[in-house]
Amino acid sequence: MIRVVVVDDISSTRENLKKLLSFEDDIEVVGTAGDGREGIEVSRQLQPHVVLMDVNMPGMDGISATEALAVELPQCPVVIMSVQGERDYLRRAMQSGAREFLIKPFTGDELVASIRRVYELEAKKGSYSVKPEAQAPEPEKQGGKVCVVLSGKGGCGKTFVAINLAMALRVETSARVCLVDLDLQFGDVGVMMNLDHAKTITELVDGAGTLDWEFVDDVLADGPLGLRILLGPFSPEYGDLVRAEHVHQIVDILRREFDYVVVDTGSQLSEATLEAIDISDQVIVVGALTIPAIKDTRLMLKMLESLRVDRDHISVVVNSHDAHAVYDGPSIERNLKFPVRVQLPSEPRLVGGSIHRGTPLLVTHPDSEIAELMKGLARGLRSPDALAEEIRVPVKQAGGRRFSLRR
Repeated sequence: MIRVVVVDDISSTRENLKKLLSFEDDIEVVGTAGDGREGIEVSRQLQPHVVLMDVNMPGMDGISATEALAVELPQCPVVIMSVQGERDYLRRAMQSGAREFLIKPFTGDELVASIRRVYELEAKKGSYSVKPEAQAPEPEKQGGKVCVVLSGKGGCGKTFVAINLAMALRVETSARVCLVDLDLQFGDVGVMMNLDHAKTITELVDGAGTLDWEFVDDVLADGPLGLRILLGPFSPEYGDLVRAEHVHQIVDILRREFDYVVVDTGSQLSEATLEAIDISDQVIVVGALTIPAIKDTRLMLKMLESLRVDRDHISVVVNSHDAHAVYDGPSIERNLKFPVRVQLPSEPRLVGGSIHRGTPLLVTHPDSEIAELMKGLARGLRSPDALAEEIRVPVKQAGGRRFSLRR
C-alpha cells in the first residue's frame, strides 16, 4: 500500500481527499493534519510514502513545511496542492523540495497518477526498499559504455556537448559510437547535425516486442566520420510513446553493437531519462555561468546522489566560460560542492557557426580549444585514470585565462 498523509487547513478538503483515495486499492490515507507544523509531526510519526501538502495554511505554510520535510524526512516526498498556478508558486514549490505540483481543482485521476508517479520514483531511488538479508551482487554491465548527458536547465549547451563528445570519441578512439537523442519532446540532435532521416526512436517502440539489432540498425541515421545516430521523435506528442522499458531494451541492444553509446536527454527528469541514468556507466552534467543554471546543476547533482550514482562516474562540464565571467572554477566548485571537470571557453562565433551549418565542431574546427577539451573528456571516458593528468589549453581571449580539463 502507498501510505499517504494529507495536510490541508480545510477539514472538508481533507475528508474529500481521504474519501477519493479510499477507492484506490493500492493507496491508503494513514493520517491528516491541519497546518504545516502538524503535518511535519504527523509525518515524523507515521513515515508516509507521500505527503499531500496545501500551500496556503495558517501558522507554517506548505512551502516552509515542505522545506523542513526535505531536510528532516527526505524519504517522505511532498506533492504540493494549490489554487495558485502562477510560475512563481511552481518555482517556490520545486525549490522547497516538492516532487510535484497540483493546481486545484484537480481530478481524481490526476491526483492518483501524481501519487503513484512520485511513489514509483522514490521506489526506484530505493527510498522505500527493504534490503534482503542476502543480496546478490549486481552483475557488471556487458558490452560498450553508456554515457548520459544531462542538464538541469535548457540553454546550457547540453546537446552541443553530447554531439561533440560523441564525435570526439570517434576521433580519439576510432571506436564504434552511437548518439541517442532521448530528449523526447524537443530533441535537436537531428537539426544540429543537419540530418534528413525519416526514421526515429518511435519506430522501435512500435516493434519493441520483437526488437533486434537488424531492426535498430535500419532505424539509425548515418552521421559524420561513421557516427551512428538514433533520432528523437519528430513531434512532442510522440514522446509519450517511449517508456522506460523501451529505453532499457534499446540501449541494451546498442551497447552490444557499439563501444560507446552517448545519450542526450531532456531537461525534464522523465521515466526515460531516469532509466538511462540507471543503466549508464558515466554521467555528464552540463551547466552554464548563470545563477539559475548553477542552482539547477546543484539540484541535478543532488538528484544523482539520491539515485546512488557513484561520484567518480559523474563529470561536470561548465559551458561558455570566459575571462570576464563573475564566477571562476573554484567559486563554482564551492557552490556546487563538486569538482568541475571541464570548462569550455566562450566562442560564440565558432559554436554558432557549427550549429548553423549543422556540422559538429570536431569536424569544422578539430584543432580549436573546445575541440581539444572535448577530446580530452573523451579520453577520460575511455580511461578514467587519464583524467588525473590535467589538459590545459590556452584561450585566445582578453585576460589570458587558461581553461582546463581536470579532476
